Amino acid sequence: MAAPVAPAVSIPKKYRATIHAKNEIDPGFAELIAELEKYLERKLWVLVNHGRDERDPWDDISGAVYCGFRNQKADIVPDEKVGLLIHSPGGQARAAYEIVRLFQRRTREFVTAVPLYAKSAATLLSVGGYPIHIGSEAELGPLDVQMYDEDHDEWESALNAVQSFERLNAYALTAYDQAMQLFVARTGKKPQTLMPLALQYATSIVGPMADKIDTFEVTSKSRELKVAEDYAVRIMRLNYPENVARSIARQLVERYSTHGFVIDRAEAAPGLDGRAGPFNLGLNVAEMSSELEGIFTRLVPYLEKPGPVIGRIVEANL
Repeated sequence: MAAPVAPAVSIPKKYRATIHAKNEIDPGFAELIAELEKYLERKLWVLVNHGRDERDPWDDISGAVYCGFRNQKADIVPDEKVGLLIHSPGGQARAAYEIVRLFQRRTREFVTAVPLYAKSAATLLSVGGYPIHIGSEAELGPLDVQMYDEDHDEWESALNAVQSFERLNAYALTAYDQAMQLFVARTGKKPQTLMPLALQYATSIVGPMADKIDTFEVTSKSRELKVAEDYAVRIMRLNYPENVARSIARQLVERYSTHGFVIDRAEAAPGLDGRAGPFNLGLNVAEMSSELEGIFTRLVPYLEKPGPVIGRIVEANL
């Protein structure tokens, strides 16, 4: 009589990220990435970080992250359908630009997916996709560059100084106009006669405030904002008319009142007429199906776990 055959033991699959992850990838996360690849019909790369550890070069969009992608550029097959899933608070605009161009130089079939959160430089990454798949509860953010303020020991938006200067200029013009109207109404004299008096009045109000402005700081921060805008234009001009790309980039840099401002999928997309408007950027945002929304919703708990995950998600023995 033959000896009984022991049942085959099923060995759980293990997964890893091809560029960087401190720990093994949760099989549930790997299965969702595979499901998303099937839905989007393309190979999917992942860039997940949280900006919580300043000592970890992988925990924001940095030069190290770009080098990780660059070292695996051979895996981006020319003209292959490719996607990038993004969950990040941002980082360096230059690194984001380099990552996007790495994909764009190899394929025009490049889309981005934002299930929940892609802010600052991560927004710059996102706009390189055509289209962008944005979850119903997801958000992009402005491209106003963050700069370190040594005097206050904190990061602040470069737009703060620039907008302060612009608002002071607007206030000076308003003060001048109001003074002219008042002087003409009260004295009945010709405007040419009253102009020096109105100018003197506006200067007396605005001058002390203007003296406190560091023009070098304003110029420096204005230049940094222009860098972010120029990167965005160059990323988008492959897929958008140049005037549209410039309009979207300018709005992302200048339009919003705070760095943390929420740009949801409705605002990111074109308006009802298919164009940008007062509350629409005009990005090519893909329609959201219930199936894709379900995948995004199930991904969220994995995206919020600590630790960066970057690269392709593959079986650990591959």
